[in-house]
Amino acid sequence: MKKKNLILSGSLFLMTLLVSGCLLVSGTFVIVETVNVTLQSGFYSTSINLTNNADWEDHRDKLDKVEVVGFELWVTNNEPVEWSFWAYMDNFDSNCTTESCANASTTKFLVFDTLTIPAASETSSTKIVSYAESFQYIQNLDEIKQMVFDGSFNFYGYGAGGQNGNGGTIDSIRVIITVNASET
Repeated sequence: MKKKNLILSGSLFLMTLLVSGCLLVSGTFVIVETVNVTLQSGFYSTSINLTNNADWEDHRDKLDKVEVVGFELWVTNNEPVEWSFWAYMDNFDSNCTTESCANASTTKFLVFDTLTIPAASETSSTKIVSYAESFQYIQNLDEIKQMVFDGSFNFYGYGAGGQNGNGGTIDSIRVIITVNASET
């Protein structure tokens, strides 16, 4: 009998909250954005606007905070010498796509510290950085989370090394964002 009363009391309490509009619904969502970068002699650039991501748009007005941001990278080195890659984020500016513009920026900050890609032997050398592994390279996480919360940003990557100074190729970058959202 006590169990029945407890269930009935709990149900009435939830119905009262629902009717009065005080029911809090919250959840954690993962948003994945694939980044396409353009190679320009060791420089990679792209502008990211999350409003183009359907999952982001579905929850944007309900976001409480960005919990964590991680990356997945697929990198190829076709040269017999190692090369390195590092990346920055900056305020959104779809016109700032050149290395000179990125270098002149006073607001960019390091987000991905130096990743070394081994030299290719007889075939290409491929390096895959998993989401979990990306946390070894991530810098300035609080600044990243704020910029992602704002919904748009520029992403600049630099490659150095290799025989031609171009290093290798960034095959793919995926940004994985975990957010908390609630609705009252």
